[in-house]
Formats: sequence, structure tokens, C-alpha cells
Amino acid sequence: MNRVLSLFVLLALLFGTANPASAQESKTVAAEGVAAIQGNARDIARDAAIEDAQKRAVEQAIGILIDSQTQVENYQLISDKILSQTKGYIKRYNITSETADSGLLRVRINAEVALGQLTDDLTGIGILLGRMHKPRTMVMIAEQNVGHGMYAWWLGARGEEADISVVENAFMDKFTEKGFEFIDHQVAAKEIKVTGAYRVQDLSNAQAKTLASQADAEVVIIGKAIAKLYGEVGGGMKSVQADLSARAVRTDTGQVIATATVHAAGVHISEITAGAEALKKAANQASEEMIGKILAVYAKETGGTRPVSITILGLNKTQFVKFKDVLRNQVRGITDLHERSFANTTAKISVDSKSSAQVLSDELAQKDFGTFTVEVVSSTANSLELKVSPK
Repeated sequence: MNRVLSLFVLLALLFGTANPASAQESKTVAAEGVAAIQGNARDIARDAAIEDAQKRAVEQAIGILIDSQTQVENYQLISDKILSQTKGYIKRYNITSETADSGLLRVRINAEVALGQLTDDLTGIGILLGRMHKPRTMVMIAEQNVGHGMYAWWLGARGEEADISVVENAFMDKFTEKGFEFIDHQVAAKEIKVTGAYRVQDLSNAQAKTLASQADAEVVIIGKAIAKLYGEVGGGMKSVQADLSARAVRTDTGQVIATATVHAAGVHISEITAGAEALKKAANQASEEMIGKILAVYAKETGGTRPVSITILGLNKTQFVKFKDVLRNQVRGITDLHERSFANTTAKISVDSKSSAQVLSDELAQKDFGTFTVEVVSSTANSLELKVSPK
């Protein structure tokens, strides 16, 4: 009892107000589990499908719990032990349906998940990053401190006095302490091919995508920060104001998943030092805000659906229309489909999927679609390229 009381006191201190989701003792969610039927052993498949459904029920509860928080960035990192102890969080469940389809057994359950116990372990965000396949992040922010006539660009300093480390290092420190896997672009620079068009302080989303994808980053944070002298505040102390704007972009789809615009101030007898302090404060505020927003996106996608961009090669328009129906009706997890473009024999669509792009890729590669042959040409964390031909 004391442990539970201490938990709620801690949450109240962290978040300021009581949270409806974490205050609930349990949450009932519907989930579906799937398992392959091997050698007509349906009972074994049923056990595996129920276990899969229970895991998905806990995942949904995690998404509800984290997405409800207003300051997710205050969480501390935890291990992935939650999903390895799924049954400990399921208070009770009942099977609502059971069907066999193409060698797969699908079991749907209603499960009551113990949110109180889950909250006790979920004092961090590691579980989300694991379920999102630990996306790698890179930061490219142009920075200009007081006394520097030019920006220090993400690619390197323009001018000997420029120092690019303050903002980027602050971002990296904040993100890595929360468990994000970070790629240092200065270390990866030898792998990045850069032309003059990219040597600018205002990188576009498309430019950032191109550069970060070369360094194998799934998310890139781009923006700029500038510090300006405000004046003296007494005793020879200098006041410097810093403004920073940044956005986080998925490198495979170009989707913007978080933005931040912040202002901060620094005071020191040296205006350069005051500027560095103001830039660091702004970077810390922006990184905390963006971590919260990124986690909210991950939580929503883990507990519900996520957008997956699919490029389809090899079909004429009539065949493409038929194949869209195949995707809607025969592929597990796809809840909606949106056509983006069609030209010659290339189509681009976006699907809302309950599964990640990797899981979707595996199913498309192994499934027999009857009238179509499907080959997965390439895949990323959020996109697929398929070569499809009618039989």
C-alpha cells in the first residue's frame, strides 16, 4: 500500500495534477493475436495466439497511459521487461472470437490490464522505443552565437570562431539520457555526400531526408538557433537572448512528427559565454518539448495505427485498382488505404496499419495473394516498395 501511495505522490510531483489514466486501477481493451497452425496442432496455436493477444493488449494500455501524460519527458528509462512479463499485467480476459484463415489462427480477446501495476514499472519510455524498433535520430541545427558574423552550419563551422557544439550537444544529451539512439553527423560525415546546395543553414525537409538517410538515421531534427546581445544588466554583466526553432522529420516518408520554438536568456560577464548559456537553455527546453511530442506520436502508433507509405511497381491502372482491394481485404492490420499518385506503372499509396512496416513487409513477402505475385523490393521503418505482377 505504501508503495502505491509513494507512486501517486511521485506522479503528482512530476505532473502537477492527478492524471485520469494513471489513476485508474485497470483498463479493458480488445486485442487480436495470431499464430501459425503447425501440423494441425490447433491447441498449441491457440495458446500462442492468446499470448500474442495479451501482449498486444498490454501494448495498447501502454499507449493509452503514455499518450495521456502532458509531460512525458519527465519519465525515466526502463528496460523491456514489461513485455516479457505480459501475463502479470493481465488481471483477466475472455475470448470473443476464434477463426482459422490460410494456416493462421486468429484469436480476439477482451483483456483487463492492471494499469496501476503497469504504471509502477512504466516510469520511463524504453518500452515505446523498443516497440518502435528503436529509431535512430540525428540532429542538424545551424547555430549563431553573439559576436559570430555567420552561422555555424550543421556541416561544419563557417568561420574559425564559430562553435557548433552547444545546441547539438544539448540535444544529444537530452535524447540519449531518455534512451534514444543517436547518430553523430560529424562522425558519419564521411558517409554523407554533400553538394553546395546543402551547405545552407535552412535545410528543407527533403534535403534533411537525403542527408540523414545516408547516415542511416530514421529521424532527423533540423532547425536553427541564434543568440543576440540584449544589453547590460548591472555590474558589467551581459544579458543575451536566444531563439531556437526546430522540427523532427522522418527520413523515409518526410513526415514531420514534432516541432518546437523556444526563447531563453543567459547572463554572464562575457557575452560569448552568456550566449552559449542562452543557446544551451533554449536547446534543453526545445529537446524536452520535442521528446514529449515524439513519444506521443510513438505511443499513438503503438496503441493504434501508424502510417506506412507504399510504392507499387508493375501494374496498370486497372490492375492497380484490383490490387488495392486485395490489400484492403487480405492483409492483416490494414485499416484504411489512401492513393497518393499513379503514373505509368508506378503507384504510391499510404495505408493506416496496426502493424509496423517490418511486420507488414514480412506478411506481404510470405502471403499467397492468388491472382497477384508480390515481391518486396525494399523497406524502411515506415515505407515499403513492392513489385507486383498479375498471375
